[in-house]
Amino acid sequence: MNSKSMHWVNRLAALGLVAGLAAAGSAQAQSVGGQAYSTYVNTPLGSSDKSPLAVLPPVSGTDGAEADAEGSALNVVGALSSDFLNSITSGELGTAESGAQSTASAASVNVLNGLITADEVVANVESSVTSSGAVSDADGSTVTNLAIAGVGSLAGDQPVAPNTNISLPGVGYVVLNEQIPSGDGVTSSGLTVNMIHVFLQSLTGGSCVLGVCTPRTLTNTGEIIVGSATSSVGP
Repeated sequence: MNSKSMHWVNRLAALGLVAGLAAAGSAQAQSVGGQAYSTYVNTPLGSSDKSPLAVLPPVSGTDGAEADAEGSALNVVGALSSDFLNSITSGELGTAESGAQSTASAASVNVLNGLITADEVVANVESSVTSSGAVSDADGSTVTNLAIAGVGSLAGDQPVAPNTNISLPGVGYVVLNEQIPSGDGVTSSGLTVNMIHVFLQSLTGGSCVLGVCTPRTLTNTGEIIVGSATSSVGP
């Protein structure tokens, strides 16, 4: 075989290898994940597990999977009370598109003895991946008739900008519509939404020795979450 023929044999072999790798990549199995819970309390006033917690079971084939949980009410005295708790998460694998969606809701929300109240809180996230890429969004996440003592209120279902941070003097701060993304946006994407996330803080430390004083520092002492939903897709 002459050198020219050998050149084309090597080139065709290389093209075949590239095509094989591309086919393997396009056929690579996707995974989907999801989790949702309505409330979580971890404070000096009291604590509760993530409740009611729904976690998406492993998904295989094209049948999809779903998990849901519900609770009538939650009451951690002095920290959080709420009613009608519902959580649901679902996912499906497809040849053209794979996706997952999670939703958590709570009604009659009362945080820290009326410091924060809302008629209803809904966290909703969705992630999907196609040949065009992977995306996630929080469309459908709402807080109805939100009120924060000393700050103001939002009547109805007015949207809250992602990651809205509001100081709570003497308490800490709250992040509304907290959004935590993950993934590369090409083959994977994920999003966690916490509609009301309260961080409790207190001043700790600080001392004076021989006239040398160190300042007190703010330390996180607990957190309260209302309406948390997570979805993800990836290789």
